Amino acid sequence: GLEVLVKYVAYQSASSFIKTIRPFGNLAYSDFKYKDYRFQKSVLVIEDYSGKAVAGVAKFVGNLGIDITTKAGLYANMNYLYKDAMPISSDGLNKTTSYSLLNAKLGFQTVVSGHFDMDVFFGINNISGTQYVYMVFINQLPDAYLPAPYKANYFGGVNLKYNF
Repeated sequence: GLEVLVKYVAYQSASSFIKTIRPFGNLAYSDFKYKDYRFQKSVLVIEDYSGKAVAGVAKFVGNLGIDITTKAGLYANMNYLYKDAMPISSDGLNKTTSYSLLNAKLGFQTVVSGHFDMDVFFGINNISGTQYVYMVFINQLPDAYLPAPYKANYFGGVNLKYNF
């Protein structure tokens, strides 16, 4: 396998409205295969999975995104995720599908007083309404995975932090 992460400060200023613009990306490549992996189903039947792709591991997983912060405390984050199809059984006959997700978050951070910081935010996960795999149970057919909701998921919150 191989993992790569790239982050870059594309813009930074202490005096302008936009404080920082930071694009980022990461990629994971996994080409894992079973080695000497056999399963005895009965006295006479032995399944040999050697050389097959390891169940539950996607070959490619990647993210691209951007973080933007402002002098006034506004911030934004947008993220694109891609996950390749993966086998969900050791024999490789059952697989998930590949999928892509688009997520975004917008917020406001400020210092309320000498001891309190506040963060107010709103976000959307799965903006494009993609049906994707949420949880995978390897070798547990017929109920091998749970699909996530195909509609966008909206969230928001307020964090109040006390600084000692």
